Amino acid sequence: MRAPQTSQRRGKELLDFARAYLSEAFPNPDREGCPPDDALRSLALNPRESEPAVTEHLAACSPCFRRYSELLAELKVHQQAERLSWTGISAWFKTHPILAATALTCALLTAIGLGLVLRGIRQPNTPPLETDRKPSSTKPLNPTVAYSPFSLDLSALSRVRGAEPSKTVPQRLVVPGSALDLTLTLPLASREGPYGLKLTSGDRTLWSKSAVAHLQKGKTLIRVEADFRQIPTGNYNLEVQSSTGIRLIQPVSIQAASPRSGEQKP
Repeated sequence: MRAPQTSQRRGKELLDFARAYLSEAFPNPDREGCPPDDALRSLALNPRESEPAVTEHLAACSPCFRRYSELLAELKVHQQAERLSWTGISAWFKTHPILAATALTCALLTAIGLGLVLRGIRQPNTPPLETDRKPSSTKPLNPTVAYSPFSLDLSALSRVRGAEPSKTVPQRLVVPGSALDLTLTLPLASREGPYGLKLTSGDRTLWSKSAVAHLQKGKTLIRVEADFRQIPTGNYNLEVQSSTGIRLIQPVSIQAASPRSGEQKP
């Protein structure tokens, strides 16, 4: 009579180990290829109707797997009737054998000291829904997308550090909801180097990307490809943060793209 209990206990231990492994084994600090938060939320709500690309991405991205686990915990609080907990994750593993097999295989390979083999898992067969990788000359990211030049002048913004609020509220700028070859002009004396960009609404991040600022003709510029076609029209904040924690916050209004849009509008 103890055999079923022993089997259940071992099964839970194995799933716990797989969860811990997926949460830490695949760091992705630049969040390359990460789907939007709404895709992870949809996966938590309706796992059987989710995109396979999102499922496979979780097997190779620890930040997204941790965020997915957080969404399950939130659903447990707000939707008690659905009883979404790690038990829910276990059931979800059963509905997604690809991810379950990937996690358990990684755990077993690590246990016998063959961790180097895991590098192959970082290349899932199905591409992610959205990727931040820059197009290359040999294999374009999306050859059908035309990125239109667009510039935003952020030179008048006040710098804030960390989470401190801005002392002034700058004028909201209009940005077309299209694929943009975006150029940002940073305030005078801004440092060159890596910056993090994101489009936020309250606590939600709808778009994010990493970029590098360069000094050109006395101005510090960031040039980045930004695809805002899936962003609903409305008001947002465009945040630019340096590696030292200095932030710039520019209110923007995403609106339907016009035939001739190339620069910011008040």
